[in-house]
Amino acid sequence: LDLAHIIQILTTTTSGKLLSSAAGCIQHMSYNHDAMKSRIRDMGGIPILVRLLQAEEEVCLSALGALRNLSYGQQNNLNKIAIKDSHGVPLLVQLLKTSENFEIQELVTGVFWNLSSSEQVKPQLLRAALEPIVRAIIMPQSGWKGSQIRHEISSSIDCTTVFRNATGCLRNLSSAGLDGRQVMRSCHGLVDSLLFTLRSVQGKNDVDNKAVENAVCILRNLSYRLDTEVSPEHKYGQVEDWRSKGLGGGQFKRK
Repeated sequence: LDLAHIIQILTTTTSGKLLSSAAGCIQHMSYNHDAMKSRIRDMGGIPILVRLLQAEEEVCLSALGALRNLSYGQQNNLNKIAIKDSHGVPLLVQLLKTSENFEIQELVTGVFWNLSSSEQVKPQLLRAALEPIVRAIIMPQSGWKGSQIRHEISSSIDCTTVFRNATGCLRNLSSAGLDGRQVMRSCHGLVDSLLFTLRSVQGKNDVDNKAVENAVCILRNLSYRLDTEVSPEHKYGQVEDWRSKGLGGGQFKRK
């Protein structure tokens, strides 16, 4: 099947099996293929895939896999903007809030991580996705209970790929400038959960994992210019520009 035929199937069929297969083809074709990612965008494939986020679970999973691949890489910023402009962020947030399917959560947070490297998408993620990510992923998986003054340190934090993706997204957002830092500092539970994560891994093998690295970098960025922005008591170094590192939620071949 060529791309035009696949997009035609996505726009005309109501069969869940065909929709899932067609979206899966988009995922496979776009893997590690930037030129194909641009063609899919130019042929209107991104708004179609975003709409499929409201479909049945099997179709939604395939659409998420395709969107994750299409949004991966700094050179695909136009695709990230297209997902935003197609109202993808609210639909992704809704999936994060309502789905208990681990694979859906993994894919949603992977797309968020990819989107978060775009300066044009960061403001909407800070407004619409930050609090849901913290409430649904960061707080519960860090082990921080929120209402207790003292917490029992668990044997290890729940460093799932979902937690890694979520902290990766927030790591990118934490370099969004003054407004972004202020929004993140005031987000209930975020700083406490990240600090609790670091306490949990002290002296354990978990200290070298990616989620812990992300947590350290978020806290470092949020501590930047505290003397003028929040408190006169502390001052730290420059915020890192993580965009140059190629960080993201990745892309994967169709399983």
